[in-house]
Amino acid sequence: MSSRLTFRRDVSLAVLSRAATERDHHEDLGCSILGPASRPVRDAHRSLKLAVQRLGEGKAVKRAKALVRSMEATPAYARLGTGRRRAGRLELKQSVLYPDVAKTPPRVLHIRRGELGFDLEVAADEWPAVADCCAALAKGLGVAERRLFSRLEPTRTLLQELGDAGWFEPHEGALPAPKSGFTFVGHHTTLLADGGSTVLVDPYFRPLGAEDRPGYPPMHARDLGSIDAVCITHSHGDHFHLGSLLTLPRDTRVFVPPVERESLFSTDCVARLEQLGFTNVEALNWFGSRKVGALSVHALPFYGEQSTDGAGVYDGLFNVGTSWVVRGPTTSAAFFADSGHDVRGSMREVCDFATRGGPVEVLFCGVRGFRLKPIFFGFTTLDAYLVNVPLEALTTPQQLMADPAEALEYARRLGAKTLVPCADGGAPWYWREGMGPKYPGYPGEPVDGASWHEENPDADPFPERVEAFRKKGDAEVVVLRPGERLVKGARATNAGFAWPFGEKALR
Repeated sequence: MSSRLTFRRDVSLAVLSRAATERDHHEDLGCSILGPASRPVRDAHRSLKLAVQRLGEGKAVKRAKALVRSMEATPAYARLGTGRRRAGRLELKQSVLYPDVAKTPPRVLHIRRGELGFDLEVAADEWPAVADCCAALAKGLGVAERRLFSRLEPTRTLLQELGDAGWFEPHEGALPAPKSGFTFVGHHTTLLADGGSTVLVDPYFRPLGAEDRPGYPPMHARDLGSIDAVCITHSHGDHFHLGSLLTLPRDTRVFVPPVERESLFSTDCVARLEQLGFTNVEALNWFGSRKVGALSVHALPFYGEQSTDGAGVYDGLFNVGTSWVVRGPTTSAAFFADSGHDVRGSMREVCDFATRGGPVEVLFCGVRGFRLKPIFFGFTTLDAYLVNVPLEALTTPQQLMADPAEALEYARRLGAKTLVPCADGGAPWYWREGMGPKYPGYPGEPVDGASWHEENPDADPFPERVEAFRKKGDAEVVVLRPGERLVKGARATNAGFAWPFGEKALR
């Protein structure tokens, strides 16, 4: 048995600004729209959500304007406003739209296993040591390192608590490092390897659950070997997750979107990572590029997943993101995540920029569409987005992300041979958090086909549905399961990560 220790696969990490209540434990600091800074807005929306629930969908749509005006007249919402109006909406104070980073610093590392958890209070100058300890555990903490971290606080407490709780397990080593190709971790987390260099996109490592099937665990940083650089597409918690990033060395190069000022919709990724002690973080401007060993990383515009697909209430208030193109000696890929189009532009234009260096071989792209009337944002993770929706747009369905047909079009424009639908969960450890459709066989016994209760065609369609939109000459659609690899356009299975669920999900 290995003498090196690592976190159990059912353990997860989160970075919090406070941990006084259970609700605090679900406000990860890296997530703009669900983090602590957006809480006043989400709380102020509560009366609207209750009214919508009481009226039902049809009546709520008919009365949407009146419902929003009533919400804006409540003390909880009115205290956030200036008293003036914009686009029919109560104007919010600048301090609400652009919260002060200094008011919500990282104070707590929350470690959770199932329903259990403990909080480690961390002072500002202690985060580097805590981050180093977490990264060392991810790669396998040896005896000498355990002695070193046991001399320091709060890492002494961290190791003692984990050990006493039995939350360690032997580290068996990373999987054999791929020389080329893509390792799909799940959702949008993907490792590209080529020419001896690696880039990891949107690391979001989720814990194993008690009901998960043997032989199909989630992949974590411990399985991926050395990471040369990380690319972050945008600052939603399923793409910019500080607890997952803590399992990587602090000197890892991290490229993030160019957020000039933290807002209700965009976390200042540089500031947050530097608060944790990361030393090599760069906000790469659109159209900038960097070399990572044999790879070249190119930052391109991110359009889509905004509060509306048209003009918002506030000029300049956007979910700031970056689309990435990575090129290596033998392969290339584009990562479009939750993008599509908005008032600033379309990913069609981004494809034209991306191909100036030649065709892109593989496109990893979301296919969710996410068509929704903004009056119902409060019943999704996009609750805070409602503040930027003009009064006249409350009941106009917005398409916030690319749908299957658009993803295929992007692949066509890129000259891609392969389209990988992604950013929709993909396995139980994501399904449990409400991301992506469930497949037959989870939970319980296998069933013949999936019910509509397991798929929302307007927000989380099965990725297999993309095939129905494919035309002659289009890119091949390859649905990767978490833990699988894509090598020269073909799927390959990693040992220990065999997909156990039904393949006939469509009807």
